[in-house]
Amino acid sequence: MFFNTNQVKRAHSGHWFEPKTMRFFKSRVLLRVYGGRYFVTSEKGPNGVRAYSVREVTEDGSDISTVGEFQGWPTEATAKAEATRLASLLPV
Repeated sequence: MFFNTNQVKRAHSGHWFEPKTMRFFKSRVLLRVYGGRYFVTSEKGPNGVRAYSVREVTEDGSDISTVGEFQGWPTEATAKAEATRLASLLPV
């Protein structure tokens, strides 16, 4: 279980958080992890608009996937609300 994305970064051994990857997508990673599994990122596309994605990390941090559509949320608040909703569906 992860409590913040710094823990996710330390556990993940792939290329996801490498500086050149982050620069390419103009990515930002929000700190909070919801339900130990979901977190929010933002990316700025070629159109110059920053939008938000909800990500899911596996228990061991080895895999990160996009939940729903990439840049599927127009605001930080809507992406956080979706991550909160998803976390509420997890078994206790």
